[in-house]
Amino acid sequence: MKKIITFLIKNKLFVAIIFLISLSSWSTVALANANSIVVESDSVNVRVGPGLSYSNMGQVKKGDKLAILAEKNKWYQVRLSGDKIGWVASWLIDNTEVSSATNKVGIVKVPNTTVFKKNNSNSEVLGTIEQSQKVTVMYQEQNWSQILYKGTAAWVKTEFIQGTQETSGSSNNSSDDIKTVTVTQANTKLRIEPNDSGRIVKSVAVGKKFDYLSKSGNWYKVRDSDGSVGYVASWLVTISGSKSAVKSAATNISEATIVIDPGHGGSDVGAESQKKTYEKNFTLEYAKAIKADLEKTGARVVLTRSGDDTKSLGDRARLSSKIEADAYISLHFDSSDQSNAGSGVTTYYYEKNKDGQLATSINDQLKNLAIDNRGTQKKDLYVLHYNSQPSVLIELGYINSSTDYKNIKSDSYKEKVAQDVTNGLKEYFK
Repeated sequence: MKKIITFLIKNKLFVAIIFLISLSSWSTVALANANSIVVESDSVNVRVGPGLSYSNMGQVKKGDKLAILAEKNKWYQVRLSGDKIGWVASWLIDNTEVSSATNKVGIVKVPNTTVFKKNNSNSEVLGTIEQSQKVTVMYQEQNWSQILYKGTAAWVKTEFIQGTQETSGSSNNSSDDIKTVTVTQANTKLRIEPNDSGRIVKSVAVGKKFDYLSKSGNWYKVRDSDGSVGYVASWLVTISGSKSAVKSAATNISEATIVIDPGHGGSDVGAESQKKTYEKNFTLEYAKAIKADLEKTGARVVLTRSGDDTKSLGDRARLSSKIEADAYISLHFDSSDQSNAGSGVTTYYYEKNKDGQLATSINDQLKNLAIDNRGTQKKDLYVLHYNSQPSVLIELGYINSSTDYKNIKSDSYKEKVAQDVTNGLKEYFK
């Protein structure tokens, strides 16, 4: 023991060097791990831009670790293997403790700083960066810093980068590509301020298009063709950019956002069975079962109510616009004027072009239920008519029919409905 102590005292410089090397290695590992995110779904599409309208560039699998670079339009820009850069939907990954704020912004100190493909001066040169230009620093090791350069990962010498306190998540550029907004809800208000209390400039109809100016919270500042300027709520409009619509139908169920609407609730009990049970209770039970089954696929599922709450039809329909859902499914149980006078499952839609394919995809799967299927039917229902997203309303049997009710109250029927709705959505998003 004395020999060890004597050695340490005589070799202070050596010990200090070893400590600094260890500290440097730890810092490098910590920086790398701070940006790590884990994929939750079985497979996730990686796209060339932050939206479903952008083309796929590949896939990552469940458990894969990615490095987050930036956030935009609810998407994460990530670094993949091979130093490729792409975008994944933020809700498909475990991001509870990670954000783009972990990536520091640096300022280039030297004119015409060389950018290399690898952390080696003999590597391929990708270009140069002008002095004073800001860069996102993703990773550092020894004398090299990995930066985001023209959509890919590249390397510059660390000595040429001046560190700052700014992070890559500091600036809000989520609306860079928005050019116009189009109203999706009837009687939408253009307000003088970005809140529900702001003075109303005018009311506009569905389909009205405004030029986009800027964003304030959840409100868009817009200009009409007559020159008037005001704010509209983001959940009452769709947005489009210079190339294509930012919002588009998902191509994989794991990317989809789905609203499940348990019909009725609170003071609105819905139809009553012969056993004095209420429709509102069954719709909530079935909604939760469908939600649980869908979430196994990686889909993001939102319920219009999660308890015995009273919700207006307008609030239910607007929710899917507000969160830009890819599909909306309202759950109900039918009732006839007289007991045992009706039976069957029916899938309703309002607009063939918008809702027809969703109705067909789901109803085709529901044909195997124990209750007979009455097919798809067009019907003017409020939650469908005033819904900007693809939407259907499903009557899952007659609650005042003895034979239908026997199935409706059974767990096996509920589980089969959940599986069929999930399978129908899988087909729809192919």
